[in-house]
Formats: sequence, structure tokens, C-alpha cells
Amino acid sequence: QRLPLQQEQEQRQLDFAEPEWWPARGLQLVSQEEELAAAARKAVLPPLQSVMELTSAYKPPTRQFEAVEAGAAQAQAAPEVGRQLEDGSGVLADGTKWEKKTEEILGQAGFRKLITTLRGWTVEGQVAWEESWWEASDWAGLRELGADKSGSTPLGAAWHETWCEKAYHDETTLELKIERTANKWARAENGNEWEEKWGEKHAALGEVNKYADKWAKEGDDVWHERWGEDYDGKGACKKWTDKWAERLVAGGASEQWGDKWTEEFGHGQGVKHGEVWSAGSNGERYNRWWNEQHYGDGRVRKWGDSTHGEFWDDTEWMDTYYNPVPHFGFDLAVRHSPNLWQIPVRPAGTKGKASGGAASGSGEGSSDDDDLGMGMSALD
Repeated sequence: QRLPLQQEQEQRQLDFAEPEWWPARGLQLVSQEEELAAAARKAVLPPLQSVMELTSAYKPPTRQFEAVEAGAAQAQAAPEVGRQLEDGSGVLADGTKWEKKTEEILGQAGFRKLITTLRGWTVEGQVAWEESWWEASDWAGLRELGADKSGSTPLGAAWHETWCEKAYHDETTLELKIERTANKWARAENGNEWEEKWGEKHAALGEVNKYADKWAKEGDDVWHERWGEDYDGKGACKKWTDKWAERLVAGGASEQWGDKWTEEFGHGQGVKHGEVWSAGSNGERYNRWWNEQHYGDGRVRKWGDSTHGEFWDDTEWMDTYYNPVPHFGFDLAVRHSPNLWQIPVRPAGTKGKASGGAASGSGEGSSDDDDLGMGMSALD
């Protein structure tokens, strides 16, 4: 069975695999005919039997992901057949109903977004699911890829997963930046729930920001964990982490405990601060604070205290170590996002309506100015 591909070929999946080439500065727009012809030569799809072949949105995402590992696993996984189907609707052999629609949204300053939505229901409505993926660009240098999956059951289970990576230029400085974000959330039918967020931003001049945020609820137990790293690209960095948990006990009271620390270093000097704490169900509370001051000449002051009467304040001679350079910098961020540079850009000054959807910006049938504005186009 040979099925034609949808317009503009299927959206490119988020792929952090190591490319063998470096993106050329001059981005070229591949014609629709060339893309369709190349795709048709290799698009031979087997008959679909179940929702498992169509999409992974029918089931909750997995927990405790790491960005690079998740990206590598996605790159190695076989492409889901749902992304290769033409727009339309149908019923699979297992009773799954599905429908697929692609829209092109055009806006001002050359904005173009091609988004495809695939949704469906398993037999007798046991699971309702939806998946979408998109690519976007504009004349200011925006390149964006994204994917979104969600699902739910009649008994209260639900889940949502989204990925996005984009490259863009700062509106004021024109500095190129690359940003990736991810979010996973799921709730079981018994009320247990969890969520994980992750993000990172890389700037061409060296600034890097990273963060992660996780929490989960299981019965009467809830825990949280957050961390972040910020590098200014000039030899200074800040790192922090914050973890805490709580538990409901008899009578409606709760027990809580946690620990957190922050460190800031640059040019051989820096400070560290930390805290360990707990709060009992009877109202009793304990806190213990600690601090370090690194002067950069071998001297380190250490001091702290606690609610139990502890106190210390000493100066020691010791080495100061910190790493002001992120292990994953801007060059690697560029090389790990090869598909961003392949997203086509509308030719300058094009006019017309959006195909498959309403035009955004000044309304349907609106035209864009010939001025390319700021960003990548202005630099060419």
C-alpha cells in the first residue's frame, strides 16, 4: 500500500543526534515538488493494525528523563506511522478511530507555522488521545520545532508531554540564541501524580541558563526537586538546588523536611550558602544554616548556626574549585539541533492567504512588508 505524504512533507521530529556537518549560513528553501518527490520514493506504509503503530500519545510518558538521553532515544526510535499519513480520517483494525489535519499559519514579518494535529479514540472510548507537531520560522531568524502529546481515560487518568527547541536572534543585540524546553506530566486513576520540567538556553556570546523542576505525589507523600545553573560567559557562574518533601499524618497535620544550597563564583572568589530544615506535625521546627566565603587567596571563612544552639565561625586555608564553563556550550547546542537549520523560510515580500488555516496578524489575505527587519535576514 502506497500513501502520498501530506503537503510540505511530514514535520521534522526533534532530533539531538550528532550531525556530520555544520549548518551553512545561507539557508535555502527546498521546493515543495522536490520534497514530495523524495519522500514518495521511500514512503511505503504497511497496513495499520492498532493504535500502537499510529502514535505513542495513547499512553502516559515515562518518568525521570534526561534531555540528551530522551533526545537520543527519540532519534533512534522508529518513526510513528501517524506522521506519514495524509490528512483525513479512518478506523484501524483494532477499532481505533483517528483524524488528521494540517494547517499553515502565516503572519507578519514572514512568520510561517506549519502544524499538524492527529487525534483519535481507542475502541469504545477507553483512551482519548491527541498529538501535534509543528515547525515555524520568520524573517528575523526564528527557527522552531515542537511536538505535543496528550491523552486521558474516562476513569480520570490523564497525561501531557511537550518538547520545543528554537533558534532566534535577540531583538536588541541580534545575538543568536538556542533554547530547548520539555515538560512531562501524568496523573493515574488512583490520584497519584507527577511532573518533570527541563529547559536550557544557549547564547552565542557564551551565556548559558539551565534548570530542572520535578515533583510527585503518591498517596499522602509529596516531594519536590529543583536545580539550576547560570553561566555569564565571562568566567562567573551560579548553581543552586532545592529539595523538600511533605507527608500528611493523622489528624490532618503534616511533616516537612528539606535542604537547599546556592553557590556563586567568579574570578577565583565566591560564596556558598546552605540550609537543612524540618517541621514536625506538632509544630516543632529545626533549621541549620551554613556558609562559606572564598576570598581567592587561599583563605576560606566557614560559619553557621542552628535553632538548636549550634554556632561556628572559622577561617581555613584550602583550595577553591569551581567550573565556570558549562560542559555543553553554544557550539554543541548548534550541532545538536541540525533540523532547525533545515526549516524553510518564506521568500521576502510574499503575499497571499494561509493554506489550511486562517492567516494571523492583520487578517486573511494580508501581505507582509518587503522590509526584512532585524535578525538573520538583515545580516545576509
